Parts: sequence; C-alpha cells; structure tokens
Amino acid sequence: MTGHSQRIATAAFATFGLAVTMIATPAAALEPTAQVVEYYNAALNHYFVTAFPDEAAALDAGTPVAGWKRTGVSFNAWKSPGESGTAVPVCRFFGTPNVGPNSHFYTADAAECAKVKLNPDWTHEAIAFHVDVPQGAACAAGTAPVYRSFYPGANVSQSNHRFLSDLTMHQNMASASTLEGVVMCAPLSTAQQRADIVRLLEQSTFGPTDALIAHVTAVGIPAFVDEQLAASGSRYSSTKYVPYGMVLTFCPTDPNPFCARDYYTMFQLQTDFFRNALTNDDQLRQRTAFALSQILVTSGLDIRVAYGMATYQQIFLDHAFGNYEDILVMVTKSSAMGDYLSMVNNDKPVAGVNPNENYARELLQLFAVGLWESNLDGTLIPDAKGAPIPAYDQSTVEGFAHVFTGWTYPLLPGGTQRTHNPKNFLGDMTAVESNHDTSAKALLGDFVQPAGLAIELDMTSAVHNVFIDPNVAPFVTKQLIQKLVTGHPSPQYVARVASVFNNNGQGVRGDMKAVIRAILLDPEARGDVKLDPGYGKLREPVLLVASAARAVNTRTDGVYFGGIVKSLDQDLFNAPSVFNYYPPDYTLPGTTLLGPEFALHNASTFINRDNVINTLAFGTIAPSATYPGATGSQPDWTALQASAADANALADKLDALLLHGTMSPTMRAGLATAINTIAATDTLTRAKTAYYLVITSSDYQVER
Repeated sequence: MTGHSQRIATAAFATFGLAVTMIATPAAALEPTAQVVEYYNAALNHYFVTAFPDEAAALDAGTPVAGWKRTGVSFNAWKSPGESGTAVPVCRFFGTPNVGPNSHFYTADAAECAKVKLNPDWTHEAIAFHVDVPQGAACAAGTAPVYRSFYPGANVSQSNHRFLSDLTMHQNMASASTLEGVVMCAPLSTAQQRADIVRLLEQSTFGPTDALIAHVTAVGIPAFVDEQLAASGSRYSSTKYVPYGMVLTFCPTDPNPFCARDYYTMFQLQTDFFRNALTNDDQLRQRTAFALSQILVTSGLDIRVAYGMATYQQIFLDHAFGNYEDILVMVTKSSAMGDYLSMVNNDKPVAGVNPNENYARELLQLFAVGLWESNLDGTLIPDAKGAPIPAYDQSTVEGFAHVFTGWTYPLLPGGTQRTHNPKNFLGDMTAVESNHDTSAKALLGDFVQPAGLAIELDMTSAVHNVFIDPNVAPFVTKQLIQKLVTGHPSPQYVARVASVFNNNGQGVRGDMKAVIRAILLDPEARGDVKLDPGYGKLREPVLLVASAARAVNTRTDGVYFGGIVKSLDQDLFNAPSVFNYYPPDYTLPGTTLLGPEFALHNASTFINRDNVINTLAFGTIAPSATYPGATGSQPDWTALQASAADANALADKLDALLLHGTMSPTMRAGLATAINTIAATDTLTRAKTAYYLVITSSDYQVER
C-alpha cells in the first residue's frame, strides 16, 4: 500500500445501509456484467464510484446524502469471479467512524487489501466488483487500464482517490494529486472494443469502412498497424514534364486538349490523391504522407506545374516510414522546395550580397526545431524571468544560409550544365561547387561547421546538426499527434512519443515507423470513449469529405473531391503559405486549447460543409466530360438501407460506424424522429437522411 495508507479516501459520506451483497450470475458471461459509475460531490470535492445499482439509484435521487452527481465517467467490471477466469475481487473499505478518514477506498491488490483490513482506521465493507489486475503497468487485450490518483487535501477528511479509465483525464489530476498509475484492468464489451477499432481507423486511415472494421476485429489493433506500416503502393500520376510558365505557348502544341488544367494546375494531383485515399490499401502511409506534407510545406501556388508538385509529394509517400533525417535531406535537395523557398541558385557571398536566408529560416522554424527551446514534452523552457528562450538566433540562420549555397535546378535531358540551370523539377537540385561557400559556419548548439567541406557533405552535415537538436523530437512528434489523433495533446503524450523519436528501442533516432506506431498505440490514442473536454480535433476538410465518402463505400475517380475541398478553405496542395493551411498553434477563442483545424472554420465554411455532404448524400456526381475515363462518384447505400426500415437499427448502425458508440440519447431521439417522417418502405431516402444528419453534426465533425 502507498505511504498515505493512514488516510486513504475516495468519497466523504457514510455507508448507506444498502445491501452490498453480490448477485451471482452465470459463469463464462461473454460481456461485462457490472458497470462502475463515478459520482462527484462539489461541496466535499470528492469522487466516489459504485457498481451497485441500488446505491447508484439512491445517489441519483439525492439520498441519503445530497449533492452527488454523475460525472459521465464509468468503466466495466464483473459482478462475480465465475464470469471471468482471470478476475479478482475489489475490496471496498470505509474509514472507521470517529477513527479513520470519512471516505471510501478500493483495491484489487490482494496484499494491499489484506494490509488495509489490519488497519483499525478502515472497515472492510464488501467486495465491490471484480476486475483483472495489470501485469506490471500493462493490461491484457480485451481490458482497459484503470488509473488511480490520490488527492491528499488539507487534512484526512478532505483526502480522496479517483479511478479513471481515461489516461488524459488521469494525467490532468497531477496538479493537485499523486498519480499512482494502473491499478485495475476493466473488461471491455464487444461494442467498446469495436468503438476503439473505429477510433483507430479514424486516426490511421481516411475513414472507417465496415470491411476494415471486420478486418481489424479479426487481426487486432497492433497487427493492423503493423500491416499498414508494411503497406505501400500509392503514387501520383502527374509526372509529365512541361516547360514552366509557358502554358500559352506549350499547350497549343500538346495533343491533350486539357493541357492547361492537367499540367499547369494541381487538378490531376488532387484527383490522384482522393482516388488513392478512398480506394487504396496503404491508408496509413497516405495519412502520414499527408501529415508530413503539412509540416514540410510547398505550394502549387508557386510550383505551378503538376509534375513538380507530384515529384515533391511522392517523397512523403515513398519515405513516410523511413527516417526523419533522410526526409529532411530529401526535402532540402528537392528542386521544388529549392524553388519555393529560394535555395535554388542561392550563391555564396559576392560583392557584399549575402546568401538568401529563406530556406535556412524555415528549416529551423517550421520543419524541425521551432522558435523556442522546449522540454521533451513540448512545454517551453523559461529563462530566469519566465520568458521563453529562443532556439536559435540570427547568426544561426545566417550560418545555415551559407551552407545552403551552390545548388541549381537539375539538368534537363540534352541540356548543358550551367551554374544556374533553367527552371526544372525533374529531380533533385544539382550541386555547383564553384557557387558554394566553403567557409566555416556557426550552426545550432554552438557547433561550428568546419571550412573546406564539399557542397554535399556541408549540406548533409548541417541537416544532421539540425536533426540531433533536442527540440526536434517534441516539435515534430507533437505535430504528427495533432494531425493523426488530437489537436491538444497532453505533454505526457508528446514526451512518450518524442522518446521513441529519440530512440526506437534499438538506438535509432528519427525512425518514423516506430514514431507512428507509438502515436497510434499510445494509451491516450486508444480507448472506447474519450471524456476529457480538451481531447479531439475538428476534421479538416480533406479528412471530412474522404471519411464521409468512405463510410458509404463511394466509388470514385477522385475528380469531385479534388475540387470541392477548395470551397472549405483547404485547396489541396495549394497551401496559402509555408505556414500550411492552418497553424499548429492556433488556439480556440476564449480557451487555452489548441485546435489547429478550427482556424479554417467560419460561417462560410460551416455552411459549405453541409452543402458538400448534401451533394454526396442527395445529389448526383456525374462523370466529368473533360476527364478521360471519368466515372464520377457513387456512394453505395446498400449497407445502410438494410437497417433503414427500423429507425433505431439505422441509428445503431450509424452510431457504431461514425460515432464509435457515443451518440447521445437526445441526438438519437432527434434522428429517429427525422427518419420516421419518411415512409418505412423508402429505405434509400431514410438511409441518406440519417447519414446526412449524422455527418453534419458536431458529434461527427469534431473527432473524439
């Protein structure tokens, strides 16, 4: 037992005199048979849990002690040990009147239970329920960890324990409580396990489908993640070279009647993206590549040829699960990035003209280090006056700017090498030693890059200097968590993933495969329900329309979706600046919560979101007459129609598929009312209406 055993407490009120004997249930029950419900008393500042229905009913009625309210927190248990071969009893104690604390305490640890029974301050009341126990800090598959925290209070009567199955909420107790870790493992129902699978698919794919849910159910979450980490295949087809900025002279000579659209805009790239996202199997690779493209940003507003942007974006598809240092090197050498951030044709100092600092600055500020020194958990390190400490200064930017000199566009086939080659994105930039500054350079961490290095080594050594900076792990992993899981990740979550970035367990730093696996399998990512109010994120437009389409197995050529997200302020591959479509540090107005995607959310995009889903549900997305092989987009309503005659069954189906079982009674009632205004025989309209109402609800658009 912990060192505060003399004042263990959970909730300050006396035993109700209600029956606490256990009711036997048949052995080998397939589903948990008890629910442990949490209450809170604001006057006492105490939490209390009970698995006894009569006791819960009394608390709900305000007797025998008023002021207890349900918090919405609960977890499962077994009523008796015979229902599970591994379950153990949970001892329930109450402080001995006039001797011990005026509170309750629960433990599934047999040794701790025996010790408390010998303590005269405590009275053993009953076996409260049955659960599994952790092995170390881990719970077996099919169970969820229950975390215990201890609030000491100013005296014995104020002390209190809290039991939570939501790690984010548990960690938020740390400011006033001692976090004691995992103390129980609560059994999960079939519905809860499915809910966690749906949440995983929201995080690791472009949207759950019935087929994928069934597959993950069969193989398990870790195995599915490993399958996805091994999957590959998606490519961009926009690879035809066209001369830059010559649309008016080149296109009249090209046989493609849609030359300007296909080669001089991002149309084909956008179309490829959505076709791949909705149909290809390498879902996690595509999601990770999309996340990386929003950290290491270029834009078609500047790279105005499809093949150039396709070549750049293919870096992320090909190397999403490689090493982040290699990704930084490839991005640095990319002719598209060189053009976008002015590294191409950036020459050594001549006649008082210093090298361009654009790429050097953004590499540090946006791609790797960030502006301020931070801890492993992403929190800022303050100076003696409490102000943040800059991660680098102007002299560091200048040092890197001198490193990134001497690179020009790749040579066109049949061309003659120049010190400044003509604009071309067919490959990596070409090194021109004579234009490179070979002087010593001051870089990060007081490191001075020695003079005389060849241009390639100078660049790769400088990128390595950036890569090993301690800021990189929290800066990059926090953004990846934001893109995949939650917009306001806890510092503890960031620290756990950043630790994996620093060392994948085999001494390798920057292993993206290990990082993505850690993000998705972290306890804060997993779970059937998330109750912490700061958890979750707004579905950004690309993910909203993709997930909505995948939910109804939409067959598509990608054309409609590539164009429609622009109306939602996310013009795919045409980011308005190097700062992406939205900033990672955008804070929800009136709060301290990060909500990056909400920077795109306004009255106009709110309405447009509904209109897009309305078209998908009720409109016709016909093939484009100008796109060869066009098929349009056709949702498949078969699965929803099968349940549509029964409003409750249809609500259950949509709840499980789209909301992972979190549909509120109010929403369910409203949905049923709307469905029942339509004839039961018109299953197609009923299915479309229910789908539209759920997809456009805040419950769906804010992914939790």
